[in-house]
Amino acid sequence: MDDILDMLVQEIERGAFPYFFAQGEYRRNQQSALEHFQWLEEHLSGEEKAHLEKARAADLRLDTLEREAMTRVALAIGIRLALPS
Repeated sequence: MDDILDMLVQEIERGAFPYFFAQGEYRRNQQSALEHFQWLEEHLSGEEKAHLEKARAADLRLDTLEREAMTRVALAIGIRLALPS
């Protein structure tokens, strides 16, 4: 079930957000953020790096849960709209 949900999320994002991915400003902001993280990682001690990685993993998990929730809501609305009244 998770594989199906992951596939649906990817397809929805690909279809709904091509504007962001094609936009130069989005790419520049993405690159800038990556450069800042790289600089930060290079200037942290071992323990600080571990905390940063834990924070990034927690942020990624929250983002994943949020996307899954939005996808489930979108699917539920789509199914409800497709059903005859």
